[in-house]
Amino acid sequence: MPSIRTISPEYTWLSSSDGKTVLIQAERDGDTVSAERDVNIVDLTRKVTVADVIARLDRQYAAETELRQRMTKAFQPVADLTRQVLAKGRVNRVFEYEKTLFDFDTKYIGRPGNLQAIDYLERTYKSFGYTPEVQWFVPTDRQQRQLARTANVVATLKGTENPNLIYVVSSHFDSGQVTAGADDDTSGTAALLETARMLAGTPLPATIVFASFTGEEAGLYGSREFVRLAETNKWNIVGALNNDMIGWSADSSRMDNTIRFSNPGIRDVQHGASFLFTNLILYDAKYYKGTDAAAFFDGWGDIVGGIGSYPVLANPNYHQATDVIETMNFPQILETAKVTAATLIYLTSSPSRLKGLSATRNASGVELTWTPSPEVGIKNYIVAYGPAADPLKTRVTVVGNKTTLPSLPAGTQIAVKAVNARGMEGWDWARTSIK
Repeated sequence: MPSIRTISPEYTWLSSSDGKTVLIQAERDGDTVSAERDVNIVDLTRKVTVADVIARLDRQYAAETELRQRMTKAFQPVADLTRQVLAKGRVNRVFEYEKTLFDFDTKYIGRPGNLQAIDYLERTYKSFGYTPEVQWFVPTDRQQRQLARTANVVATLKGTENPNLIYVVSSHFDSGQVTAGADDDTSGTAALLETARMLAGTPLPATIVFASFTGEEAGLYGSREFVRLAETNKWNIVGALNNDMIGWSADSSRMDNTIRFSNPGIRDVQHGASFLFTNLILYDAKYYKGTDAAAFFDGWGDIVGGIGSYPVLANPNYHQATDVIETMNFPQILETAKVTAATLIYLTSSPSRLKGLSATRNASGVELTWTPSPEVGIKNYIVAYGPAADPLKTRVTVVGNKTTLPSLPAGTQIAVKAVNARGMEGWDWARTSIK
C-alpha cells in the first residue's frame, strides 16, 4: 500500500517569553507535515483541528499516489533495460571498493591516502573498460596559498544519440583529516564505482560522466576544478547527480535515505527509481549548499539531484575517527548505486529541460516560443498552462517550437516539455508566467 513521506528538515526556533508564540526557521524544503523553507511565527494558542490534519494527510496521500502512477508509466519504455543493468549489481563488489579505499586511511589533500586513492580509482575505472582522465591540479586556498597536488578521476560513457548532452554523476573520495571516512564519503565513492560498472558496456542515448572528486573536505576544490574545466571545454551539462554519505543506517532494518535536490523533476525520477527497482526508501530535502552539488548549481543552475544522508540519516560519526567500515550497511550502498543507475538510464533516454521559453502578449493572445530541443528524434512538445494553484491544468500538443495560446490573465503559469520517439516526456518542465 502506498505510504506518505513525511520528514522534518532542520529547524531552529525561539519561543516568546509568555510561551504563546514560537519563531521557526526551516532550513530545508522537503516532504514535511510542517512549514517548508521559510521563517514563520506560530500561534500556539490556535488549535489545529483533526479535520485539518486529515485534510493535510489526504493531500499528501494523493500526491504520493500520483507520483507512483506517473513514474510507473514514465519508466515503462526503459523498465526492461533498467532491470537488466541493475541485475549486474553485487554487494561483494561494493565491499571491495569500500574496504580498499578505507584502508588508505585519511584521504585528505596532502596525505598519502589521497594519492593512493587516485591511483586506485584510475585502475578500477580501467578495469571496467573505461579510459579515465586524471585531472591533476594544485588548489589555492582563500589566503592564496598553494596546497598539495591532487586530482579528480573522471570516466566517460559516450552517448549513442546525443553525445554532446552530458549527465554527470559524482562523489568525493577524499575524507577529513582525522578519519578514513567510511561513510563520508567512501560510501558514495563505492556506489559511484558500482554504478559505473553496472552501466559499462551499455551506452545510453546521452553521455554520462562518472566523476570522483578530490578536495571536498578542504573546500569543494575538486568539484570546482571539474566545473572550471567543463566550462572551458564548453561541455553541455544538462543534469547532475551527487551522492554523499549513503552507507550509515544506524540500527534500523529499513534502508532510508534522502534525495538532496535542486531540481524537482530529477527528484521525482529518483523516487520512481527507488520504489520501482530497489529496496531503498527515499525522502527528500531541497538542499545542496556546502556539498559538491553546489559547484554544479553555481555553474549550471538547478539541475541537481542525488542522495545524501541529511536530514533523514544523521550519522553521529560525521567527521570523527569513529566513521569506520564496521558501521556501514553494504546492501544499502548497493541499493543507492541501483537507484543512481536507474535514474541515469531514465534521464539520458528522455529529453532534457528546454531553454529559451518566452511568452509575449499580442492581438491574438499569448505567443509562446522556445529553443528547439537539442535531442534527436523529438516527436512533439507538451504545453501546459493554468493558475498558480493548478499550473498544469490545461495541456495541448504542439509539433513545432512555438504556438499561440488564448488571451490569459496575468499570473497564469506556463510549462513546456519535449516528447521523444520513445514516447518519453522531458524529465523537467521549462516554466514561465504571463506578466
